[in-house]
Amino acid sequence: MKLFYLLVAIGLLFSCKTNNSRQDDAKDSVIFNYEHIPTDRTSVNPKPVKTYSETVKSFETTDQFIVSLYETEKTFSYLIKIQYKNLKEEDTLKVPNFGGAPSVDILKGDKRPSCIVGFLDKDKKFRESKLVYFEGDKLRIHVLKRYAVSIYQDTVKTGSE
Repeated sequence: MKLFYLLVAIGLLFSCKTNNSRQDDAKDSVIFNYEHIPTDRTSVNPKPVKTYSETVKSFETTDQFIVSLYETEKTFSYLIKIQYKNLKEEDTLKVPNFGGAPSVDILKGDKRPSCIVGFLDKDKKFRESKLVYFEGDKLRIHVLKRYAVSIYQDTVKTGSE
């Protein structure tokens, strides 16, 4: 597995050397030093870390749209549990390693019922990841953005070499 990550990091380093003028991507880039965070949790909290709830009333019924985030054994992975009407579904949320303990959040969406599942980056800015909503008698999950963190190591040469 470590070999896979090493190969991915090398591939990313070589791909960064290409002459692409993608300045829109560059403004979202973050470079920082980080401490080692274990990939596995020593204890998993069985209670939801975050929960979003919305009451949806219609002529016939009143339903609860509930989206909850749960910790998993993997530090940067969360289980998304969704309940609405008679549906119960699950999905996953992967959080990039920004060098600190991950922090997840759920915000209200534009449609009813809906919410945006995401995480807070190192500057505590919300980064949206998935939109969870109900439309046309179907529960839908739409990936809004994908994130990745790579390790960049700049070697500084001194005059004695």
